[in-house]
Amino acid sequence: MFKIGHGITRICQGLTRREILQIGGLGFLGLTLGKSFGVARSADATDREQSCIFIFLSGGPSHFETFDPKPVAPVEIRGPYASIPTSVSGIRISELLPQIARHMDKCALIRSMVTRDEHAGTYVLSGGQRGNASLGAVLQRLKGATRRCMPPFVHVGPNGYLPGGGSLGATFNPLIVNDPSRTVRLPEFTLTANVTPGRFQDRRHLLQAVDEVRARAHDDAGITDMDANYRRAVDLLTSDRVRAAFDVTRERDELRTRYGASIFGQSCLLARRLVEAGTRFIQVNWYGEPAWHGWDVHGADLPGLVRMESPLCPRLDQGLSALLEDLHQRGLLSRTLVVVMGEFGRTPRINAYGGRDHWPQCGSALLAGCGVPGGAVIGASDTHGAYPATRPVNIPELAATVYRLMGINTNTDLRIHPFLGDAAPMAELI
Repeated sequence: MFKIGHGITRICQGLTRREILQIGGLGFLGLTLGKSFGVARSADATDREQSCIFIFLSGGPSHFETFDPKPVAPVEIRGPYASIPTSVSGIRISELLPQIARHMDKCALIRSMVTRDEHAGTYVLSGGQRGNASLGAVLQRLKGATRRCMPPFVHVGPNGYLPGGGSLGATFNPLIVNDPSRTVRLPEFTLTANVTPGRFQDRRHLLQAVDEVRARAHDDAGITDMDANYRRAVDLLTSDRVRAAFDVTRERDELRTRYGASIFGQSCLLARRLVEAGTRFIQVNWYGEPAWHGWDVHGADLPGLVRMESPLCPRLDQGLSALLEDLHQRGLLSRTLVVVMGEFGRTPRINAYGGRDHWPQCGSALLAGCGVPGGAVIGASDTHGAYPATRPVNIPELAATVYRLMGINTNTDLRIHPFLGDAAPMAELI
């Protein structure tokens, strides 16, 4: 928590000696927030730039029981659940996702994802690059601050398995909200009780006067940048709007119920609020303890695929469909990219426990919004869902697609190359 504390000895304008030292600490506050919230901006940024909600289904969801069912395969491969038609003719998904099926005209499916057998979001959410910096951290580094003074990178949900700033450093770690269904407290944006915003501004004016002297003495252009950092720090510390964006209790009860009472459902609702307020990248993490809260359905902990039937798919179906519907109704979907996937797919053949094991050779992902063509299907798995039959897609390609849809020119912007190598965006989605 950034604090401006109590004083003992009073000096000019009612400030104390300790407060002067601590207001000097506002310089540190301005610098760290300036880095963390990215003061430097790209020239083409707008008030309504693109946002991304990356929903990570930790544990590895089965593509058979979600977005790539195999209804004509033998029962030991197709599993116990049927497929259903969607709002797009010819596209069928699992019967466990009936609400998402009605929104398939807004979505594109990748049915030929190739990943690695790693129980971590690091590989997926860093785009496979060695530095392990999340896509959100890289976007923060390249695009800088949001115009609306919101944190550009927020992680919503439990911490497990997800990357942050990686090689870019802790400065680019996300702001973390573990459980949005409870009251969200943001100590980073809170003044201590005895410091009103007006009094804080008085302290800021003193610091500004000191910096003006320094600027005249040293003719240092960097002071101007530092002052911009201070202004952003002040805005964050005194902004009711920023704190309100994190408060899902301000939503109508009916809408909160529509998203679902689970942590995942309320995480999706918070993600929408953050997009609306101006946050650029939101990681929504489905992860939990005990293990059966996640998507790792080997079958040894609970019999067979029962976890897919309840609670996994119903909660995904409710939360994701509400998010797509809400973004669409508010006119936000056209500039908000939604990505849904886990680490890998699951084995074609059901194991001895009635579950499915890790299978990085083939899996599925769902994308929507930000210009993604609704009803598109990229790639296909073979008849047993074991390997890509057409158009295999790897993680760096997916990352390049996210960056391009988020406004980074992956052909001409040399700053992105260390994070992508020679990977190119998927032409089918651009």
